[in-house]
Amino acid sequence: MKIKNLHIKEFKGLRDISINFEKNDEPLDLVVLAGSNGSGKTRILESILRYFQDHINYKQNNIEAEIFYEEKEKNCISNVRDFFYRLESFSYCEANDSLREKHIEIKNKLDILPKVIYVPTEINFQKMNVASTTLVQEYKFINIVDTNLIKDIPYYIATKMISAMLKNKNEKVGDVQKKVFNEINEIFENLSIDVKVEDISQDGRNITLFTNSSGDEFDINELSSGEKQLFLRTLAIKMLNPENSIILIDEPELSLHPKWQQRIVDVYRKIGKNNQIIIATHSPHILGSVRKENIMLLDKDDEGKIVVRTGDELYDSYGQPTDRVLKDIMGLETTRNPKVFKLLEEAGELVDKNEYESEEFKTKYKKLREILGNKDEDLLLMDMDIQIRKKRGLKNVESK
Repeated sequence: MKIKNLHIKEFKGLRDISINFEKNDEPLDLVVLAGSNGSGKTRILESILRYFQDHINYKQNNIEAEIFYEEKEKNCISNVRDFFYRLESFSYCEANDSLREKHIEIKNKLDILPKVIYVPTEINFQKMNVASTTLVQEYKFINIVDTNLIKDIPYYIATKMISAMLKNKNEKVGDVQKKVFNEINEIFENLSIDVKVEDISQDGRNITLFTNSSGDEFDINELSSGEKQLFLRTLAIKMLNPENSIILIDEPELSLHPKWQQRIVDVYRKIGKNNQIIIATHSPHILGSVRKENIMLLDKDDEGKIVVRTGDELYDSYGQPTDRVLKDIMGLETTRNPKVFKLLEEAGELVDKNEYESEEFKTKYKKLREILGNKDEDLLLMDMDIQIRKKRGLKNVESK
């Protein structure tokens, strides 16, 4: 299940916005929403979530979507609203032996049940004290990664390990544990991260333990804010075991080092199979890691209406340095401090007027040297320009 097109008639201030999530008539597996604050990135993620929620609750809404369905999913659909409702109520009805005809049809025809997963910006990482080894994961169609879901991660790891040990009784406990932890650590291998899942505490709490390259051991509560964002957000998605699903992630760059931001998209793409990932971001490092066909730039036209720029309208940011992405995609005038940039512009204008001997220029130039030092590229270019102008001036005098 993937989104092909989205049309927002009205939602939280967004009006009459259409977004095409396709390339060559095929839904994109990855969509990155970029734009300034207030351009609507988060609201678009929320509107997608609302579309599915309202369908489940049989509510009328102002959001329309064209969905791509796998062949097996198509065979279960007579009415879209009914299909979403059956998916959301599936686990409850199954647990209470009240599966109806449509539920039974879904159970018989779909070996993989699609999900919608929303990862918001604000997640409160509460302290984790004890982890159960008998976590029962019930299927849910709509899943929001919040505090309640995050607290299940130690349960998930502990339960996964115990389950693997029961399935592989002839193997040594240490070997089984290693396989489970390697499966988790492999998700993060391209980040060159210094922290790895290593063990589960033996004090009865079953809390996940980590180690670093120095051999220090610490539990999940002692991870840094960036490590928590990375591990807990990612493991929460993995715990949901998404396949043929839609994953909405708001600002995945939060608290992450730029090196991790450059690679975080690849981390998410390694989780599950055949998913559509839609990300909202401010990070030039993320934008520099994806192709332009995957980027949707939200901008405002002259009348203040939000418009979506895609494909050929965009500069190709893939593999480009951060300063170019900031200027060409995100519209930043300069990556310098604005005051220093203005001072450089003013000094440059004086050079253009051949007023480089004036007291005004000398004052500005001296201040720039104090701030930027002797090796700044723009100052070196200014020096060269002045030397060329001086030589031209001498030649003009000699010719006369």
